[in-house]
Amino acid sequence: MNVPTLKWSIKDKMNIKVITEEEDINAYYTLLHKAITEEGQFFRLSPCDMVDEVFPSQNTNDYFTLGAFSEEGELLGTVGFKRDTFYKLQHKGLVFRMYVDSKAKGLGLGRKLLQALMEKATQNSELRQLYLYVVASNHRAKSLYTSEGFEIFATEKGSVRMAENEYVDENMMVKYLC
Repeated sequence: MNVPTLKWSIKDKMNIKVITEEEDINAYYTLLHKAITEEGQFFRLSPCDMVDEVFPSQNTNDYFTLGAFSEEGELLGTVGFKRDTFYKLQHKGLVFRMYVDSKAKGLGLGRKLLQALMEKATQNSELRQLYLYVVASNHRAKSLYTSEGFEIFATEKGSVRMAENEYVDENMMVKYLC
C-alpha cells in the first residue's frame, strides 16, 4: 500500500490538545477504526468492541485523551491516560490507545504525543509510575516506549486473541517517575 508522506515539520505545524469537542471525538473514532482495521495485529481491540462505546476519557489530569492535529485540523495521532482509581493504586496511571496515522509515521509525532501525555499526567504529584500494554511483535512501539524510559516488566503469553486459534503475546511496560 502506498501511503502519502507528510512534508511538514511536527514541531512547527502540529497542535496537540485534549480531545473534548464532539467533532474531535468523531475524528478520534474514525482514526481508531482505521487503526484497528488496517493495523489490527497491533491492537487488543476490534471494531466490534467500539459499538456503543462511550468516549473513554474526561478532561481531567487523571483521565484524558490527547489528539495531534495537523495545521488543517486533521487528527493524525492519539494517546489516552487514566490514573488508577483504587486508593492503593492511585500512584499509577495507564497509557492506552496510542496510535499515529500511517501517513504521519516516522515524523516524531508518537514521541511528541507521549511526551505531552507525560507532561500533563505528571501535574499530579502523587503519580509515581506509568504503565502500558503492547503487543509483543510491535517493535516500533516498544522502541519508542523504551527510548522514553519505559521498560518491559512482564510478558503475558497468548494474551490477545487475534483470530480463532491465533493468540499473540503482550508485553507490560512501566516507566518509574521517581
